[in-house]
Amino acid sequence: MARRNQHSKEELRAMAIEALADLVEREGVDNFSVRQIAGKLGYTPGMLYHLFVNLDDLILHLNAQTLDALNARIDRATGHGDPMAVLKAMAFEYLRLAREHTALWQLVFSHRMANQAPVPDWYVDRTRHMFEQVEVQLKDWVPAADQRQRQVMARTLWGSVHGICLLHVENKLNVAGDVAPEAMLESLLDHYLSSCAREGEK
Repeated sequence: MARRNQHSKEELRAMAIEALADLVEREGVDNFSVRQIAGKLGYTPGMLYHLFVNLDDLILHLNAQTLDALNARIDRATGHGDPMAVLKAMAFEYLRLAREHTALWQLVFSHRMANQAPVPDWYVDRTRHMFEQVEVQLKDWVPAADQRQRQVMARTLWGSVHGICLLHVENKLNVAGDVAPEAMLESLLDHYLSSCAREGEK
């Protein structure tokens, strides 16, 4: 493997993020260490601390890539027509990402900052984008709702969609019988969005 002086700092950072992604996808969200990541690159663990503030910083950069992939899928879903169709397409894209990259998807939501350290703004912006795209559709679907109401609706939808996806990837839906997660998402959005629309008409 090429040594450190043969790569720029940015190249090394990208390599470290890729090494962590590979470990997470192969070993799961709880089975990696700084030593393992550095070992995949052929360096000592101390090298990583020249590239990232700490392990949290490295994990956040990997999670940011996963959120970027999710947001790209959500952005593409906005071309599906009316708000109901768009929101369903967004939910199905969320499910597809959870299926295709389960461990990386789980890491986004399972990671907790050490010592309750604040999450940096550049990371928060990525999560905000996801909710904003949902809120745009809700504004068209329920014009009478104000901004705060749309925020609550968007987060209620996300919590419900996320729960279905999480139960699916953890094989917990089997206990409830043979019902496809797609059918559950379809039912959830049909009923919840119809209810929101009725409330908005009052």
